[in-house]
Amino acid sequence: MTFTDEFFLSRMHGAIMPSTGCTEPVAIALNTATARANAKGEVLSLTLTLDNYLYKNAMGVGIPGADERGVALCAAMGVTAGDATANMRVLDHVTPQALAQAKAMVPNVHVRTREDVHGLLVESVLETTEDTVRVLTLGSHTNIVRVDHAPFEAYMESEEGDAYADDPIRNCRLEDMIDFARRVPLTELMFLQEGIDMNLDVAREGMKFGLGLAVRTLVEQGAIGDSPVARVEELCAAASYARMSGVSMPVMTATGSGNQGITLLLTIEGVAQSLKIDQETKLRAAALANLVNIYVKTFTGTLSAVCACGVASGLGASVGVVYMLGGGEQEMLYAMQNILGSICGMICDGAKEGCANKVQLSSGLAVKSAFLAMKGMSVKTGDGIVGRDLKSLFENLGHLVREGMENTNSVIVEIMSKGSACPEQA
Repeated sequence: MTFTDEFFLSRMHGAIMPSTGCTEPVAIALNTATARANAKGEVLSLTLTLDNYLYKNAMGVGIPGADERGVALCAAMGVTAGDATANMRVLDHVTPQALAQAKAMVPNVHVRTREDVHGLLVESVLETTEDTVRVLTLGSHTNIVRVDHAPFEAYMESEEGDAYADDPIRNCRLEDMIDFARRVPLTELMFLQEGIDMNLDVAREGMKFGLGLAVRTLVEQGAIGDSPVARVEELCAAASYARMSGVSMPVMTATGSGNQGITLLLTIEGVAQSLKIDQETKLRAAALANLVNIYVKTFTGTLSAVCACGVASGLGASVGVVYMLGGGEQEMLYAMQNILGSICGMICDGAKEGCANKVQLSSGLAVKSAFLAMKGMSVKTGDGIVGRDLKSLFENLGHLVREGMENTNSVIVEIMSKGSACPEQA
């Protein structure tokens, strides 16, 4: 199969978009805002049904414009404050009045989860004095597939299978992605610079408090040192911590995740700053990194029990760093093997400020793995789940995530729910 520039550009544009706030509560708010936009009358109640993975990532993370947390609150905010036309910036303009209305609505919001679905699911049923509206989001955070007025049938998932099995990008070779990154007109990649700039703005805000401030201080004191690894960790930790705290600033996401967008773009940017890499090389590296990330996610799924900032976006960023260092396909494979041989088992235990620590770890490891690869060092084929080539690497990872960790996510949710400050699940 021949892969055209148009194919690769379309995939990147489809995977990269700005989001204000963590993408899971944003997906909920976009869904419920759509329900409100299509319902007549005064709101009586809202019933929300989520897959376990999305529920896990929405239950304890900061919400833009709110001083409290919880799935019920972000669902209610979609109704009272959400802009259904704004995509993942649905909560850009939350007023104090709208927040107060959302808080008053929370007792009438009922949250449920379903374990019999295998992909992303957000289903809201909004009951008003004149109407009952059901909105269904499937597969990805913004993919609203149905808006129904009562009566409607309960959603039943079609037969389980690998939703990405027929995705043509799975037939792509690493060589195809590298060739695209080298030949595509630079003007076609300038949108990546816009994403870098957006995420840098959030990183600067994040250096004023929390983990970002702590890492910045340690760098200044010499405890961490001044290196490409330190620069990358500083940028990524600061941006992620700010985002997960609920700072009302947009982040450029990648494959449905702000933290993945931060890890991808700011790892490339941090190395470019440290080594004074020119913009063209940097953006071509960022394009390659994004394509690798997209490729990996077709094996692991939109959401999973493992932290994609390590095995997908961090891994993609590592390939991009190798590109900037002048390495070729062999060194890129080594970098990927180094990542998967190190942190393939790092779990995703929900979205929260602690994710910034994982982003810091993943971004720093991405850079170190690239430098090691340039020295000919890699975790060898056959060590654990480490495969011999691009496809076997991620077939092994996908098998681990889908079959080997099938029950892991439910256990994580069970543990998290015991200590949750928002025990709203019905």
